[in-house]
Amino acid sequence: MRLSEIGEAELVQRIFGRLPCGRGVIQGAGDDAAVLDLGGGLVLLFTIDTLVENVHFSRAYTSFRDLGYKALAVNLSDIAAMGGRPGQAVVSLAVPADTRVEDVEELYAGLGEAASGYGVFLVGGDTVRHPDRLVVTVALLGVADRGRVLYRRGAAPGDLFYVTGALGGSAAGLFLLQNPDLECPPDIARRLKAAHLRPAPRVAVGGILAASGAVTAAEDISDGLTVSVAHLCGASGTGCLLRAGSLPVSDAVLALGRLAGKDPLEWALSGGEDYELLFTVRPEAAAGLEARLAAAGWTVTPIGEVLAPDAGLWIEGTDGKRRLLTPAGYDAFYFQGV
Repeated sequence: MRLSEIGEAELVQRIFGRLPCGRGVIQGAGDDAAVLDLGGGLVLLFTIDTLVENVHFSRAYTSFRDLGYKALAVNLSDIAAMGGRPGQAVVSLAVPADTRVEDVEELYAGLGEAASGYGVFLVGGDTVRHPDRLVVTVALLGVADRGRVLYRRGAAPGDLFYVTGALGGSAAGLFLLQNPDLECPPDIARRLKAAHLRPAPRVAVGGILAASGAVTAAEDISDGLTVSVAHLCGASGTGCLLRAGSLPVSDAVLALGRLAGKDPLEWALSGGEDYELLFTVRPEAAAGLEARLAAAGWTVTPIGEVLAPDAGLWIEGTDGKRRLLTPAGYDAFYFQGV
């Protein structure tokens, strides 16, 4: 059996499902970050992500500075999904020996931009030679209040699904980057390319969600909305009903869809790398949480509801018909052009 036959999620389950977590581990593999017992009123969050050239990004349209920024941003999104506050990071860089020193300095400048914007300190790392490509790995620590950590598990039938922000922008931006000859209004192109190259992790929103006590489960949308929904439902042991007509899609994504002859809902459902937050809320607490977020300047949208475990995963199309939801999105072990 090959990795390309089972994918990342199955691999993680096969490896970590057989390993003991050890003393002091509250949550190991299977969520956006590991949760470790610090004692007292806080827990430690620990996450790591790797970006590999020609797997996660292409140098054809990704600058070193943007790459550095994104390498930390994707980790920040994991901390946000757990309701935590980011702290310290270390960086491992594998790079060809003929890479310009100035380019490596630009990469670290991008890391520094993201770090300063979210109160993170870069405290070390490692640099090694790679024969032919660039690989950036960031490990990030954060803290969260004990009893307020957001997990993928915890959703219950009747809870409402919500997402922050808008969906599909990163996938639409990637489409533009891969099709540079497509004529597109400059403002739309700028917004969509930025959504892909410089994602905005929702750390502040995650903190509000955790403090509210109204959120029952959460995950960031990295591999695609449908994949994230399947993760959350699998961890919670529930079914779901998503409503495609309720998905928040920006005017820029809609405009590019018309120009390119693409369905923007496909970008929103399975494009991935939006780094928005997917979360579930008890229905009686939904209005209050919406108001609290709106007062802080954040927009969230209800997109469906949690169903009983035996109900399965469903999506209601814009035509009103319900279909089985087939999770689709990014998987590092399945070929996807970058």
